[in-house]
Amino acid sequence: MIVGVLLLVASVLIVVGAAYDVGVGIKDNKGAVSIAVSLLDRILLALIVAELLHTLRYVVLRGEIVVEPFLFVGLIAVVRRILIVTAGLENQPLSGRSLTNELLELGLLGLLTLALALAIYLVRRSGESSGSSLTERMPGSAPTVGL
Repeated sequence: MIVGVLLLVASVLIVVGAAYDVGVGIKDNKGAVSIAVSLLDRILLALIVAELLHTLRYVVLRGEIVVEPFLFVGLIAVVRRILIVTAGLENQPLSGRSLTNELLELGLLGLLTLALALAIYLVRRSGESSGSSLTERMPGSAPTVGL
């Protein structure tokens, strides 16, 4: 219960922070791309918190831990980081070692995205083959582990 309230407070603070950042960005005449990347970053962070709240609610109501939402949280976090890194590449031209590091990070994030997508596919596939139909589960839910 306390964790849910803290996550709810965090989501409100994220939304307020996003509105503030947009206002400051407009006031300071920052570029539209910079404002959009900042807003998208906050939206993806809010989605992560919302997915955690949904998973927490499911765990409390059903007494089961769901694997798939955590994979989606990881996927959203990776996409969020990819967007931040690419926005950083656009804002300041890099060369040499720093460019190599940024490109290496992007490559590893791409591999992590593929790995998480494969894990989501396998979890969904194993859930469907275990005899439970999609109509028996909550929308967006996955195979569970009893507590």
